[in-house]
Parts: sequence; C-alpha cells; structure tokens
Amino acid sequence: MNTLRLAALLFSASVVVSCAARQGEPSQLPVEPFSGHVTMTATGTWFTPCGSADSVRWWVTYVDASVRQSDDAKKKGLLAPNQRMFVRWRASRTDDRLVGPGGPALLVRDIFEIRAARSNDCASQTVDARDPAADVSFT
Repeated sequence: MNTLRLAALLFSASVVVSCAARQGEPSQLPVEPFSGHVTMTATGTWFTPCGSADSVRWWVTYVDASVRQSDDAKKKGLLAPNQRMFVRWRASRTDDRLVGPGGPALLVRDIFEIRAARSNDCASQTVDARDPAADVSFT
C-alpha cells in the first residue's frame, strides 16, 4: 500500500473514532453481535452482515480488544487485501450522524472468529454479545 493511501486510511479511522466520541464515547454505544463477511480493500475494510444483500457494506474500524486481534489475524494471513473472510464479532453501529466513507460505520470491539468464506456461512450464526471470552477462532 502506498504512503498516501495509508495516510488517508489512518486519517479516516481517526475521524470516525473522534466523531464517535462526540456522539458519545465508543464505549457508550450499544454493543451487538454480528456475523458476516469482511473484505479489506484500498479504500478501507468493509463488512456485509449475514442476511443482507451483497451490496450492503459497512465501513469497519477496530477499537478495544479487536485492535490486537485484527493485527494477530493479519500476521496469520487472515484479513489480507481483497480476500473475503467470514467473521463473528461484537461491534457498535454508528447512527446517521456518523458514517464511514460510503456508508454506516461499525466499531468492532471483539473478534470471535475469522476464517475463509464458505457458501453456507450465514445459515445459522449466533454470537453471545455478553460473553467477551467466548471461544475465539482464527483459522
């Protein structure tokens, strides 16, 4: 990734986090379980939740424990550019006062699972949002 793109992505992430702080600290936003597919591109990291059309994309930024978890996943070759992966995580959706580039923003807090996408990924997915120590799998 060239320096200009990296700088733009870092700036965008800082804007989302600072805007989230203005609408209420990120820790005060409701936390919900999500499962779906994530793809890193040159314009950011994008999430399509299970049950949504493939055209639905939420911009992703990592906060709290997910910062370390996403770094670990990248080191293992997961979350590679232009690679569609299945994820289960806990996150906070931002409201219409705060959006990422091109759509809603998702502040990911904990990552429970990252793995290669399969055709039946969204058939029956559940995450217990109350248990941050739920089994974690980066495969």
